[in-house]
Amino acid sequence: MENLLKKFESLLSSEKFDQANKMLKDIDDKEETFLENHPNRKKEGVYYTNQNLSRFIFRKTLILFLNSQIGLYLTDLDEISTQKNEKLHQIHEILKKITICDPTCGSGNFLLNAAKILYSIIMRIDQNAGKKRLKTQIIKNLYGFDINEQSLELAKLKLLSWYYNGEFENSTYIISILNSNLEKRNSLLNSSLSGFQLKSRGFDIIIGNPPYGNILSEKEKKILKQENIHFKDIYCAYLLKALNMCRGLIGFLIPKSFLLRQSYLKFRTQLLSEANFLRIFDLGSNMFSKATNEVQILIYGKKKNNNRDLKIYDFPDREIITYQNQSFDSLRICQDETCPLIDRVKKFYVYSYEQNCPFCSHPTFPLNRIRIKTETEILRLIEKIERRGDLNYLNVKDFPLFIRGEEAHGLSLIRDALKKSENGDCYFIDAKRDFGYFSFKKSERFDLYDIPAEELKGNQKEFYKGPKLLIKHNNIYPEALYTEHNVCFTSSIYSLLHKEPYELKYLCTLLNSVLIHFYTIYGINNQRDTTINLNQYMIRHLPIIKTEEFKKREISNLVDAISSKLEHTKRLNGETTRNIKKLNDIIFHLYSINDEERAIMIKKVKLNNKYMQLIYTE
Repeated sequence: MENLLKKFESLLSSEKFDQANKMLKDIDDKEETFLENHPNRKKEGVYYTNQNLSRFIFRKTLILFLNSQIGLYLTDLDEISTQKNEKLHQIHEILKKITICDPTCGSGNFLLNAAKILYSIIMRIDQNAGKKRLKTQIIKNLYGFDINEQSLELAKLKLLSWYYNGEFENSTYIISILNSNLEKRNSLLNSSLSGFQLKSRGFDIIIGNPPYGNILSEKEKKILKQENIHFKDIYCAYLLKALNMCRGLIGFLIPKSFLLRQSYLKFRTQLLSEANFLRIFDLGSNMFSKATNEVQILIYGKKKNNNRDLKIYDFPDREIITYQNQSFDSLRICQDETCPLIDRVKKFYVYSYEQNCPFCSHPTFPLNRIRIKTETEILRLIEKIERRGDLNYLNVKDFPLFIRGEEAHGLSLIRDALKKSENGDCYFIDAKRDFGYFSFKKSERFDLYDIPAEELKGNQKEFYKGPKLLIKHNNIYPEALYTEHNVCFTSSIYSLLHKEPYELKYLCTLLNSVLIHFYTIYGINNQRDTTINLNQYMIRHLPIIKTEEFKKREISNLVDAISSKLEHTKRLNGETTRNIKKLNDIIFHLYSINDEERAIMIKKVKLNNKYMQLIYTE
C-alpha cells in the first residue's frame, strides 16, 4: 500500500500507460484491503463512507448552497436544467469557482463524488466546455486533509483515475495540484491550516464523515480549549471547527448522540448559538455494520442575521417534522450551584418550563433537545405529559437510595455463591432470563449472608433485602417489579428504595405503563433501530404525576393482585390482563389523556413492545 502514488508517477514517466491504467482500475480492491487491515481504525474513530451516501450528502448540501446564493427553491439538482438563461449563467459561474473541503477526507469518496457531480452539471450547462480543462478547474478547487498517509494516497489516485479516464497527459501538473490540496494535516488545529490561503475566507462547502469517540489527545484538547472548544467527543470538535473553516454550508455524517442527551447540553448550546441547522436525515444504524452509534446527516451553516427552519427527514426523503426558526424545545434546566435539589455527582439538575427555577428562583436555560423521529402530534403529546407530570419527582433528595446491580467483583462473588448452594435465602435475577413486568422468574438461589456486606453495593445489603422497586433499564423503555424477597441482580437492573411500599408500587405502575413507555420511546430517545440504556438521570427525570395517597394505595392493591397472579400462573391470563389495562386507564386519567390520545399512544408503543401487543390484542 505504501508509495502507491510514486509508483504511479514512475509508470507515467516511463510511459507505461497500460500498467498505469491497470493500477488505477485496481484502486477499489486496494482500498478494500486497506480498510480490512487498518490497524488503528477503532482508535481513530474511522468509518469510511460508501459512494451512494457521499453522493447524497454532497447533492443535498450543494442544492441548499445554490438556493442560498441565488435565491432559488431547488429540491433536486436535476431542476437546474429547467432554469432560465440568467439563472443558468449564475449557477455556472458559482459551480466553476466553488471550493470544497473534506477535513477528514480518508480515501476520498466525498471529494471524488463532488468532482463527478460538479463535472456532470457543468457539462450539461455548457456542452462546449473542454473536458480536461473543466476537470482541472474542479480539482484545483478540491481540498482534503487526513492524518493517515495511505488514505491520502488512495484519495489522490481515485481523483487521478477520474481525471485521466485512460487518457494520460498533463500528469506532472495534476499530481502537483493534488499534492498541494490534499495534505497530511490535522484539520482540528489552526496551526495545521495556516498555510492555506483559503483559510482567511473559508471554503464554500465542507463535507465529510468526521471520526467520533473520546480520542482527542491531550495536546489537541489543550489547543482546542484555547479556541473555546472543550468537548471530549472528537466529532463535536469538528462540528464547531468546520464553522470557522466555512463561509457557506457544511454537510456531515455524524452520530445522533448530541441531539438529546443532557451530557451534551453545553455543546448543543454553543453550536446552536453559532449555527443554523437546515436539514437532518436520520439514517439509523444500517449504514455502518461495524459502528455502534446510529448516525444522521446534518447540513448546517454559520448563523448570520436570522434563524432558519430545520427540516427532519427519514432517509432518504420521508419528511418527519419542520422546526420553525430553530425552535426545538420549551423545556429548561437549572444548573445553579446553590439550588437545593441539584446533585452534580449524580448528574441531577432541575427541569422546568419556567424562566426561573421553582426551587431556587435562579434563571433557567433552554435544554434545546432535538427530537428527530417524532411528528408534530407526537411532540405535542410528549410536552403534555411533561407539563402534567413532575420531571423532578424522583429527585435525589426524596429518593436518595437508587443503585445499579452488581458488576465485576460483586457479581463474581454471587456467581461463586450460586455454585455452592441451590436453596439459599436470596434469589439471583438475571435481567435477560428472569426479569418480567411486575414479577420475576425464580431460577437460582444462594445464601446472601455468605457474602460480606462490604463486598456488595450499599452498606448493609439494604438494596437486596426488604421492599424495593427493581427497574430493568437496558432498553428504550423501562420494565419494573416490586418485591420484598431477598434478591441480587445484574447491572442491567436498578434498585430503588423508599420507606413507603405503596409509593414503590405506584412507581412500578407508572414505569410499566403505556404512557411512560410512549414517553421514553419518543421523548428521550432518537434511536431508530438500536437500543439505549436508560441511565439514572433519564429515569430520575421521567414525568411522574403527583396524586393523592388514597389513589396510590388503590394502585398498590392492583399491583399486588397482578404480581400474585403472575407468581402463581407464570403467564398472562384474562384477569391479569384486565387489571393491567385498568392500571393503564388510571394513569391515562391522571394525565388527562383523552380517548384519541390513548389510541395513538397504544398504537405507537405496540410497534416497539411485544408485551403491550399481548395486553392490547385488538
